[in-house]
Amino acid sequence: MDMKWDKPPLWPVALPSILGFISGCLPYILESDYLIVESKFSLLAPFGMAAAGCLVICFMQRRIDSKIEMSLGCVSALLFSLLPQLLFFVWFVPVMLIWIRESIFVWRKSYPAFRIGVWIGLGAASGVYMGGIFAFNVA
Repeated sequence: MDMKWDKPPLWPVALPSILGFISGCLPYILESDYLIVESKFSLLAPFGMAAAGCLVICFMQRRIDSKIEMSLGCVSALLFSLLPQLLFFVWFVPVMLIWIRESIFVWRKSYPAFRIGVWIGLGAASGVYMGGIFAFNVA
C-alpha cells in the first residue's frame, strides 16, 4: 500500500530527527567507563540507538501494511548515511540535504513503504549528525 498525506505530516520529520538528535548527544552527555558507548567520537553507538528507535517507529505505524519493507528502507538509509561518513568527513551535508528534499516532496505523492522508511532513516541520521555537532560544541 502506498502512502500519501493530505497535509505535511509531522511525525516522519520530527520524530526520527529528534530521536537521532538525542542519540547523537548521548555519547557526550554520558561519558563513563561503564557505558557501552565506545568513545565520544564514535558514530556507531548513536547510529545503533537511532536504528533501534527507527525500527520501533516503523513497526508502530498503523496506516502502513508493509512494515518489513519500511524497516528495510530505514536501515538502508542509515547504512547509506553511515558508511560513506567513515571515509568522507563531510558526507553528513549531502545526507541532510537529501533529507530536507525528502521532507519537502515525499508527503505530496504516493510512495511505497520502502521510500517512507528511507525518509525516516535519513531523518534519524540527520538528527545524529546535528546532535553530535551540537553536543561537541556545547558539552
